[in-house]
Amino acid sequence: MNTTEGTRWPEGVPPVGAFVRDTKRSRDAVVMAAIGGYVQLRGIEGGTEWDVKPEKIRPLTAREELSARTSVRNTAMRLRVGGQ
Repeated sequence: MNTTEGTRWPEGVPPVGAFVRDTKRSRDAVVMAAIGGYVQLRGIEGGTEWDVKPEKIRPLTAREELSARTSVRNTAMRLRVGGQ
């Protein structure tokens, strides 16, 4: 088990592509960019991006990230099956 699971990033900003929790909205998201004093997030199922202060996000735990990745994969599978 990773002992740093769920803690803040040392530099204060997560890398692009990281799965995070927006604690203000209680919503899981993917980091799209860090611009100025904000981090841009997009929900794991897609949709419109939103801005949030870095202190209002946290990394997902391993269990939360597995659930998020599974959701992304299932959404992609549904789109593939529905598009044929």
